[in-house]
Amino acid sequence: MSGTVCSSAISGRVGRFPEAHPPMSGVGADTWIMSGVVEIYEAGDEDSRLATVSNHVEWERTLELLQRWLPAAPARVVDVGGGPGRYAAWMAGRGYTVTLADPVPKHIRQARDRGVDAFLADARDLPFDDASADAVLMAGPLYHLPDPAGRAAAMTEAVRCAAPGAVVIVAAMSRWAKPCVKSARGELQDPAVQDYLLRVLEHGHDPEGDQFDLVSYNHDPGELRQEMAAAGLNDVLVVGIEGPLGAEARIDASLAGIAIRAARIAEVLAPHFSIHMLARGVKPRA
Repeated sequence: MSGTVCSSAISGRVGRFPEAHPPMSGVGADTWIMSGVVEIYEAGDEDSRLATVSNHVEWERTLELLQRWLPAAPARVVDVGGGPGRYAAWMAGRGYTVTLADPVPKHIRQARDRGVDAFLADARDLPFDDASADAVLMAGPLYHLPDPAGRAAAMTEAVRCAAPGAVVIVAAMSRWAKPCVKSARGELQDPAVQDYLLRVLEHGHDPEGDQFDLVSYNHDPGELRQEMAAAGLNDVLVVGIEGPLGAEARIDASLAGIAIRAARIAEVLAPHFSIHMLARGVKPRA
């Protein structure tokens, strides 16, 4: 059964977001960070990254968890920070009604080329009606909100759009997996890398890093759990996506099979060792 991609969740709110410019909340550093995020993804190729063999474990495990947590189709799904629409298209192909929001114009074009109904929008100020989604997927925005207030705003918006009883699924990067990534690349002997790791482990990001570091954030699992609970979600569960061998599988694709098996074993017990974490919570019915 093919899915439906439509704007049923959109109403009068959408008029606030002109096509030519992504909406920006706040001023100063907040605006600078969002501009940096857009610049990085406009110059990069997130669409191809998701399709590469080095990211097979991330893709397969994410789909596995989505199948476990999403309500039955045809349910209304809002995909916040949905990028070029690969996950949205996958959900639509399984019968879901999917609407995507992303702040990167390139991603909106790519998503629409896949037949996904996509809108230029900031995760902290979504153009969707209250309680308009049976599930909300936010698989990217928390990567690029180093300020706690920004993350809280994005989480609040996701919960606002979710209907009572709806599941909210959120992705985050793990600060504790960074040493695994650097070790897999053979970079731990570099003093600059050592300093970088210590800053990320302590603060969740590197304020002295490169362009990507400056607009990134890496969570602790307990921190992510607390942020979701603070937004009003119940039954919060945080799991690891790629697992403890995910970094090695990025370097050697032949390890994908054992990495996936290890990820299933460690998903609840050791989510912090996974490059990416996925969490789900449920919006109360009353």
